[in-house]
Amino acid sequence: MKKIIEEYLKTWENKVYFDGIPDEVPSRIAQLNKAPSYKKICIAILNNDHNLKSLGFEPIKSKYYHLLKRMEIDAREFEGKQHKLRL
Repeated sequence: MKKIIEEYLKTWENKVYFDGIPDEVPSRIAQLNKAPSYKKICIAILNNDHNLKSLGFEPIKSKYYHLLKRMEIDAREFEGKQHKLRL
């Protein structure tokens, strides 16, 4: 989680906040959910948002997930029949 927070801070400091992000933003700006703040980081930590999805980060997928799924599909026995797509 520390690595993700450091990446979050670095991203915002490189974009706009060269002197660091503020502790808290005005409520009218916070409602738009577009401005970073340490308060927002603390709330994400208290909510056990380990991937910090509430800060705009997507969950980290394993690089082996697609390989595992391919192995599972290849291991199935289709008995020579092709499965139909369900739309």
